[in-house]
Amino acid sequence: MLVLTFQVGTERLALDTRRIEAVVPRVPLRTLAGCPPWLAGVFVYHGTIVPVVDLHRLVGAGECPPHLSSRIVVVADPAAGEGRLVGLLAAQVDNLQEAKGSTSIGLTAPGRPDLGPVLADGTSVLRLVDLERLLPESARQLLAATQESPA
Repeated sequence: MLVLTFQVGTERLALDTRRIEAVVPRVPLRTLAGCPPWLAGVFVYHGTIVPVVDLHRLVGAGECPPHLSSRIVVVADPAAGEGRLVGLLAAQVDNLQEAKGSTSIGLTAPGRPDLGPVLADGTSVLRLVDLERLLPESARQLLAATQESPA
């Protein structure tokens, strides 16, 4: 499987490229009052409001650093309806590589974001982001609310 790798805190993460709609530069985001700190803001992508999750804040690693390699990875929101997108803000978005097998090891503490299973990458380790497991249901509902059309 071909994956895009990036950094969140001290961990290298990978995302299956088949899940990716686009990778865009770190554009200015509009913050929304009353949202949790892990919601970096929203931006308009091809006429659609896209909420952006700061993966660093989500996992408790501070704010995403403002590196030139920091990007917003736009993916289809697996919990929302057709055409709903969500952005994942990450640092050092820099590499496409083949990822071989995965190992399902429960490395996530209760109440913490589940970054997904572990992949062996030669002598190092990658976490394969599983979009269905990344956010708790309450967070998914909040993201869906940011994309509601006005009545």
